[in-house]
Amino acid sequence: MESIELLCQIVIDTLKEFSMEKRSLTATALNEAFSAKKEISSLLSHGLSNPSSVRTKEFSNPQRQLKRVQLKVVEASTPSRIEPLAKLQSAFLKILHSFGPIIKGDYEKQFCQLKKKISDCESLESLGIVGDEMDSMVSSLINDTVAGIAFSNDFLVELSKDLYKMEEQLFSCQNHNRETYLLTNEFHDDLLVHTGDMGHALDIGNNLEDVRHLITSKLSVIVKAVEVKQQEDEVRLQEADRKISELQNNVKTYNQEILQVRERADTLEKEMLLDELTQISNRRAYDLGVSDTLRRYHRDGVPFSLIIIDIDHFKKINDSYGHSAGDKCLREIAKLIKDALRKTDFFARYGGEEFIVILNGSNAQEARNVADKIRSRIEKTCFSYHEEIIPLTISLGVTEVMPSDTDADVPFIRADEALYQAKKDGRNRVCVITDLPFCKI
Repeated sequence: MESIELLCQIVIDTLKEFSMEKRSLTATALNEAFSAKKEISSLLSHGLSNPSSVRTKEFSNPQRQLKRVQLKVVEASTPSRIEPLAKLQSAFLKILHSFGPIIKGDYEKQFCQLKKKISDCESLESLGIVGDEMDSMVSSLINDTVAGIAFSNDFLVELSKDLYKMEEQLFSCQNHNRETYLLTNEFHDDLLVHTGDMGHALDIGNNLEDVRHLITSKLSVIVKAVEVKQQEDEVRLQEADRKISELQNNVKTYNQEILQVRERADTLEKEMLLDELTQISNRRAYDLGVSDTLRRYHRDGVPFSLIIIDIDHFKKINDSYGHSAGDKCLREIAKLIKDALRKTDFFARYGGEEFIVILNGSNAQEARNVADKIRSRIEKTCFSYHEEIIPLTISLGVTEVMPSDTDADVPFIRADEALYQAKKDGRNRVCVITDLPFCKI
């Protein structure tokens, strides 16, 4: 295992130990934990990998970090201090990245700010302080997630109890119907016995007076039995109506509760898949959407292309005009891009100042035309904040899906490489990568 991989693994294992033991993540505690690790001491004493080799890996490895962290140039005399800091920063960012699927709402902005703080740390001490903030934020996120799971579990428990009650009521109605059936058969048998006695009296030839007396007696018994049966049927009918009405009310209540939970689930799902700032789809929605689109491509042969969009020098905008101005620019740019797309296209904020588009049914050439249309629209738009003009341009990377793309990350990496090339070539331009060499506009 290379030094950087070993160091990252040690950091992750140490943080897991803190989490399992519920220890507070402070700079002092983290320093003590790292000091106890013989592997870290060995790595620090012998030095880590050459920074230039790390830089080379960043661009040669297709699974590199999607967010590029620019490290400051330092004197060659201090590599032993700067290199461990960079590796720890990378490990912290990797840990934050693993929480991506459950980050939503206000946490998205907080996690972006925390990532920036980690990237901006210039010493192990400052990184330890940021670690305390990361511990607090991650704990809060986990607590909120657990609370949502607990709510769902409580509902399922209550629903299980309600369904059990409904089952008891249905069983009671079934028994009631069975008892009614048996009583009706018994009544019919009695009638048959009495009518059979009357017929038997006629058959044996008794005198008329005896037959009349027997028939009168039997008819009286039958009339009485019919009256009793009618009364019993009325009571049982009322009881059956009561139980059915109770069951109907319970079903109505259950339906209302299920509808409320479904609405809550829809709301939570919308929050999970919607970017709060720009009100467009977020990265989770993209991950789901691109996977479905790729499956449809391999099943039906419907092509699609990806466009990754990044705002040029967006950090300068936040630094010069403030985050409020930056947020406003993000909202306006998202609206302009959305208006330039078709309803069948998928548009999402991937994170920070990056957006991503899935152009359904479009090849690379068509996607390049759409990308340049978007680029030109942003370039010609006048952005202002408090009557001050903010110059804005965007860079775009484009690729088309290929038959060899079995994983959704593969076309994304091509589009991301194209975006990087567009920025390297001067920004405010479109770059396309397919299976051929760079094709630039």
